[in-house]
Amino acid sequence: MSFRRYTVTLFIIQLILITLPGIRLYAEHVFKKDGAIIKGSIIADDIASISVRNDSGTIERIPRNEIMRIIYTDLYLGKVYVRLTTGEMVEGYQVDEDRDDFYFRRDITKPEEFKIPRKKVMFIARTNPTDLAGKASTENILLTWSPPFKPAKFYRIYIRDVKAKEETYRLLEETDDLSCEIKNLKKSWIYEIYATAVSDTGEESLPSEKVVVNTLPEPPGKLVINEQYSGDGKNVTLTLTWRNVTDPESRVKSYIIYETEGKERIKKGSSPGSEFVIKDFPAEGRHWFSVVAVNDLFTESDEIKAVYDAGYKVYIRTMTAYLYPRGILPDLASSGYGVLLDAGISAKKYSIGVETGYYIFNCEEGVESMSIAPALIEMNYTLPLFYNFSLRGIIKCGAAYSMIEYTVHDTENLLISNITKNSGFDFMSSAGVSLKYDISDRINICGGAEYSIIFESSGRMEFAAVSVGAGITF
Repeated sequence: MSFRRYTVTLFIIQLILITLPGIRLYAEHVFKKDGAIIKGSIIADDIASISVRNDSGTIERIPRNEIMRIIYTDLYLGKVYVRLTTGEMVEGYQVDEDRDDFYFRRDITKPEEFKIPRKKVMFIARTNPTDLAGKASTENILLTWSPPFKPAKFYRIYIRDVKAKEETYRLLEETDDLSCEIKNLKKSWIYEIYATAVSDTGEESLPSEKVVVNTLPEPPGKLVINEQYSGDGKNVTLTLTWRNVTDPESRVKSYIIYETEGKERIKKGSSPGSEFVIKDFPAEGRHWFSVVAVNDLFTESDEIKAVYDAGYKVYIRTMTAYLYPRGILPDLASSGYGVLLDAGISAKKYSIGVETGYYIFNCEEGVESMSIAPALIEMNYTLPLFYNFSLRGIIKCGAAYSMIEYTVHDTENLLISNITKNSGFDFMSSAGVSLKYDISDRINICGGAEYSIIFESSGRMEFAAVSVGAGITF
């Protein structure tokens, strides 16, 4: 269907419509023969003229002999780039189109127009930024957008305070990046923002789409989960507690409690205060909970998180370690490295398991080789820090099988030497701490430090170890 309306055809259609009761004509754009374009809605119509209420609310009476066309669809009047099938790029303002052609102006304020056949147009690209999006925190908003087809020299960011009922936008910032962080805003507030692109010639594009962004209230304090088992031990009553938001600017009215299952966040309920109780919850598995504060605009804060971990689990962990000798061990070796493998059972904050591995040391003069294979029982206590992070204290004890090869010189002739092997089991103990991060409910990464002692008959071999690794829980 053609969008181009000639005056005679327009007059006939409008005359028919105005005779029908209850019909009111609306127009997106009225093009005048002098080049002016009026955007608004038709509120009156007669044979000689039409009356249009423009965007500013003013009513304009336009004689029919001054009208070039009326377009009843939404129209983008910013400059565009037209890529032709020949590879040529044409700049202009698109003012109309029909089945066969596109119509453009070089100057949007002048009536002179030219047309380009549709079959010669590869694409039409706008000059304004697109895909404007804003991500808010309590006092900042991070804006991102996509550039126009022809890169801009820089961009302008405009903002309006919606909650304060500002009617006009103010220029906030200019940047040559495709993102902009607006800082030091009011908490729990409403802002409307748009961006424009400025070309090398200084011409400013039409606005991007406008986005309304709410800054967030302050989040509540640390989330703690306490449990109380039922008589049969199959269910628990969970009591979630947190610190209320006391910041008056946040205007917090309530709190919402969520449980995360996979990638889905399920609302468990809401609370006006700092406590929420979940009854008859299954005493098994691992469950992620979060709490957000909600203000009077129904804007949610950042979430605070905690994990409820129930039941027994089997874990396997492997780590690599760097060894630093202490005690009498520096007489034999300068440093070392090793691989560890441990497995066990965990319940709540406690776990018990076994560990083995293989250590190799870089030996000093007189020692050909030195290696240690530990076989230890380990006990861990895990202290949750925040959400996926936890601190773990470790104690280990057991035996270590040491394998050392010495070079022994003949006392009468130092040029004659033999290699002597010394191996055997000795008591070993270790203690340390590690930091664990849960990537998911099954996979984690960890790193820590330990101090180990091997009690030999000739003395204590001591070494410190720094290790990193990963684990899986079943």
